[in-house]
This record gives sequence, C-alpha cells and structure tokens, in this order.
Amino acid sequence: MNLPKTIRKQADAYRAAGFHIVEVEHRAGSHFKVRFAEFATPIVLTANIGDPRAIKNNVALLRRIARGRA
Repeated sequence: MNLPKTIRKQADAYRAAGFHIVEVEHRAGSHFKVRFAEFATPIVLTANIGDPRAIKNNVALLRRIARGRA
C-alpha cells in the first residue's frame, strides 16, 4: 500500500517510541485505521496534520494507553 508521507512520518515516530504497527487500512478520505501489536483496539490516524505537536501528543497518548491510564 502506498501510504502518504505524513502517515509514514507518524509510523517512524511510533516505531522510535517502541510501538509496532501491524496493519494499516485506508478508510474514508485521509483517515487510516492502524493496528498496533501492543493494543487490541485499532487507532484511527489522519494524514492531515495541522498541529506541529500532533505526533508527539499521539505518542504521549499511546504511552498512557500502554500504562493503562487513558
């Protein structure tokens, strides 16, 4: 699957934080359903990132979910 640059950039950031993407499924428009090895529930990401801190905020959210605090 040919992923947009912003999704590939997010995937690199999540991999660097220790989260492993298992599956990516294109949804409607610019949304992608991403399944991580660490979580049972998939997470929906968007290719339209307007906020420069969005990826860091998502990494922080994934860390909270992994600890069971979200």
